[in-house]
Amino acid sequence: MSKPWPPPPDLESIQDLMRAADPEGHIAEGAPADEYEPEEEQLFAAIAHFPTADLLAARLLPILEEIWRKSFNLDETSLTSRRPALEGLAQQIEHFFGPAATPQVR
Repeated sequence: MSKPWPPPPDLESIQDLMRAADPEGHIAEGAPADEYEPEEEQLFAAIAHFPTADLLAARLLPILEEIWRKSFNLDETSLTSRRPALEGLAQQIEHFFGPAATPQVR
């Protein structure tokens, strides 16, 4: 029996996507790969129950912004500078897990 496509998000994939996005630039500056572990876990917990149809960048971005606002104690001005990176992350999650996701081939 084949598994449904696209698969639901898993924590490891969320970690990979967030670490690649590196919204704060900490990993690029030499921080350990698990720098965003609390944020990765919060995001996964927030979206793990979402149906595929809801895994859209427009739905994910407010969740990411709220996580970032709390984790990094950001005001709206500070959040604005991070928004492009968070939008990119939301788009990547949608790309891999949203309704238009296609199987990835290596």
